[in-house]
Amino acid sequence: MKKYLIIIILLLGLTIQPLTQAMVYEKSNNEMINGNILYVGGSGPGNYTLIQNAIDDASDGDIVYVYNDSSPYEECVEIYNRISLIGEDKASTIIIGDCIENLITINDWDVTISGFTIKRNDSKSYPYYGIYINRDRATISGNIIIEIETGISIMSDYNKIIDNEFINCGIYSSQSASHNTVLNNYVNGKPLIYLNYESNEKINNAGQIILIDCINITIENTNISNVYYGIFLKNSKFCIVKGNNLNNSNIFLRESDENEILNNKISYIKKRTMYTEIGINLQSSNENMILGNDISSNQGYGIQIYISNDNIISRNNIMKNYNGIRLDDSNSNEINNNNFVGNLENAFFIDCKYTKWNNNYWGRSRIFPKIVRGSITIVPPGFGTPGKYLPWLNLDWHPAKIPNEIAG
Repeated sequence: MKKYLIIIILLLGLTIQPLTQAMVYEKSNNEMINGNILYVGGSGPGNYTLIQNAIDDASDGDIVYVYNDSSPYEECVEIYNRISLIGEDKASTIIIGDCIENLITINDWDVTISGFTIKRNDSKSYPYYGIYINRDRATISGNIIIEIETGISIMSDYNKIIDNEFINCGIYSSQSASHNTVLNNYVNGKPLIYLNYESNEKINNAGQIILIDCINITIENTNISNVYYGIFLKNSKFCIVKGNNLNNSNIFLRESDENEILNNKISYIKKRTMYTEIGINLQSSNENMILGNDISSNQGYGIQIYISNDNIISRNNIMKNYNGIRLDDSNSNEINNNNFVGNLENAFFIDCKYTKWNNNYWGRSRIFPKIVRGSITIVPPGFGTPGKYLPWLNLDWHPAKIPNEIAG
């Protein structure tokens, strides 16, 4: 009777609230009840040693329950059936991945994962993703995710990301993902702010900020560290990102027009294995203003403009980065009154028309126009074959003789 009561509580918990430490099992219990529960670890003679082996033997609707006393589980996990993967205790049921890409991959619908610490091997720079959600309606709740480039990558729809704790990582939502619920998560002890179809809000305390289809949101005076996509806007307009301090974190706009990025400090973005290190990244985003920012000491690009037109980049300090600014397939952008100092390469462009360079300071006083080097594509690259490019030049006709004054 007691055994069946536990199962009822378990099933209710899956539908009502995240599962973390609410259930207690006898660790020597290796019996599968109606084929619904498979045990990993513990002392039962029939329990599985590896999580993946239990998943392989599970069927849709089953529960794979993982004990903590056999932790850590050093394996990469792929879920391709509609199961619930439950850890005994989120602080002590640990999965360590030595995987190249994903520590846990979800490849079926209606999967639940709860009650784990998920982390990379300290000696490795991968995996890229802690949990990679590749199908709809997953529920990820009550987990701790530590030191992975992206803690959870959401590539699908109608998922629930609830009550998780991220340490030096966060989440990523792909361009096509929609209708996801992200609630009560924390990044480095601060709220993970995820707004979808919201307007007229102000944000001033967060560990990571993601805006999806938002209008007129102000993000001001936050301190965000060690999270790629620290501030991420997708399909959002008329937002103001002002006076924020991002350390080893960046600002990313995708398909987001007419926003203002003002007076932020973005610095010390470290080398990564999955992403290009970029301080401010615009992709398919038009008519934005990037003004008065201090972008320095990043191991990649200070600013990258990709397939983005009619943006104004003005009065920024762009200093000591690998590349100060790079433009790709972007037209009619204005780059004026910036200070480019100490970058390995100050500026570069590919296939850009009508770019206006004016009154930028290029590290020293200049009398003659400053040449900005770039290229145009003659033959696009193909699968396994490099493209062919023709060197091209732009000019800053009136380079500044002394550093420009930067708004602060």
